[in-house]
Amino acid sequence: MNRVKSYDVPHKGLRNALSQLQLLAGKTDYLNHQEIEQLCKLGDDVFRILTIHATDENEVTLAELELRCAGCSQHDFYDHEKIHFAQDKLEKLLSKIYNNSKEGQDVMADGEEFYLSFSEFHGTYLEHTAEEERVTQPILWQYFSDEELSSHRVKIMAKNPPRTLLIWFRFVIPAQTFKERVGLLTGFKKVAPADFFNEGLQAIKQVLTEKEFNELDKALV
Repeated sequence: MNRVKSYDVPHKGLRNALSQLQLLAGKTDYLNHQEIEQLCKLGDDVFRILTIHATDENEVTLAELELRCAGCSQHDFYDHEKIHFAQDKLEKLLSKIYNNSKEGQDVMADGEEFYLSFSEFHGTYLEHTAEEERVTQPILWQYFSDEELSSHRVKIMAKNPPRTLLIWFRFVIPAQTFKERVGLLTGFKKVAPADFFNEGLQAIKQVLTEKEFNELDKALV
């Protein structure tokens, strides 16, 4: 029997987001401020959803698990603290690169450092997400029914500003199968105001191929 997977949707999106930022960090010309602006814009969005996701896990998924199995969440809480510390350093370095570049300073050395440091962070984060799926998810299945796990998703959706969803869509939707896309957006269509749903579709349109979007749009009619 297929169980509800707590991490599947956000982790697919985060892996896509991290990969995009890794690629852009490597090909950015750190002598070109316009390219640095593009890197910083993507970095802001990626770091934002990383923070949101960690907070959601801490305040909902892991908090609920801790009530059922005291101590079962401590490893993930600890990982989140280490990741937050490393992420904070990266955010500050990227901000420094942007500000110094804007002032006309040479930021090549800092750009190289950001690329290497982010590569290390990327690897660590991928290990963390895999461990959550291989270790924490089975524990969640042991202590919660699918209905309860679905209720965790509802709590997470309710605690975040609706417009945050548009950022998530940009990374989550391209990383999913066609069937997963249709399922997620069918549910979204049922609860979202028509104008916000259409805004979500326009955001998604920018990150799918024309063929992918047309097939998705047709399935949602």
